[in-house]
Amino acid sequence: MKPAKAEFAAYFLKSVGKPLQQSVPLSLYSNFKIGGPADYFFEAGSATELRHALQAAREYELPYYVIGGGYNLLFDNEGYRGLIIKNAVQSLKQLGKNPEIEISAGSLLSDMVDYCSQQGLTGFEFLAGIPGTVGGAIFGNAGAFGESIGNYLKEAFLLNEQGAKVKVGSKYFVFDYRSSILKKKHYLLLKAVFSLQPGDPLKIKKNIEENLAKREKKHPPLSVASAGSYFKNPVGPEGKKIAAAYLLEQVGAKNLKVGEAAVHPFHSNFIINLGGASCRDILALAEKLKKRVKEKFGIELEEEVIYLPEERSML
Repeated sequence: MKPAKAEFAAYFLKSVGKPLQQSVPLSLYSNFKIGGPADYFFEAGSATELRHALQAAREYELPYYVIGGGYNLLFDNEGYRGLIIKNAVQSLKQLGKNPEIEISAGSLLSDMVDYCSQQGLTGFEFLAGIPGTVGGAIFGNAGAFGESIGNYLKEAFLLNEQGAKVKVGSKYFVFDYRSSILKKKHYLLLKAVFSLQPGDPLKIKKNIEENLAKREKKHPPLSVASAGSYFKNPVGPEGKKIAAAYLLEQVGAKNLKVGEAAVHPFHSNFIINLGGASCRDILALAEKLKKRVKEKFGIELEEEVIYLPEERSML
């Protein structure tokens, strides 16, 4: 029998061994700095805690959503009616003498890039400067400079809907541009194994520095309240990708603003929170941008940023 709602905190404590937080402002966990209170919030520090937290939510039939670094998320100002689970599980190691690493999904991309650089493992220099966690990067097949993280994934460990740990190969993820199967089939990523190549640490460090310099010229600093590139780069009529920022530039995006949401003055594909923006401001500005591009170019922009409404669930 399911416990009554008022008993869920006690039920969770018994199941997981750690207490829940309640009415936690999600603005603290989003780079947009937007978001009302979640009914329940839990930061999992181990795979066991993750598994038990998911099991408790499912047994109770409580809506839940798992987050990583919160860099690609827009939360609702009304908060979230359910349980937000933050995956904070971090571990990283090289597998023997092989140019392979095993890393937990809650680990930071920046830590992985630094580790590979120090160990003389090349391949991930393109990820330098991209914020967030490894899990979030695999979820959205993050990339830059023509590279994507999915190209380097060898295998991964997931929790399926029954709470069992399963091992899958890279083909399971059906990687595409800024997409993976995890956007449709919400198995929880626990760990990933990546295949890299041996490299010269000095050359790796130089490539990282060059990529960081390129990003600094084009992108606003991470201290700016935004979620990075808001739209995916679309495919044009000739079948080639077109930079969303270019299309937005052509429709006067840099002059647009809704409430306290505005387009960044140096990059048209960044929507920023000027200080008091609501999620409705951000969404309204995004719709205005999409409409202008559609009217001028006949191209439908697709969001890269994920909006989590008050009632959405992974159930």
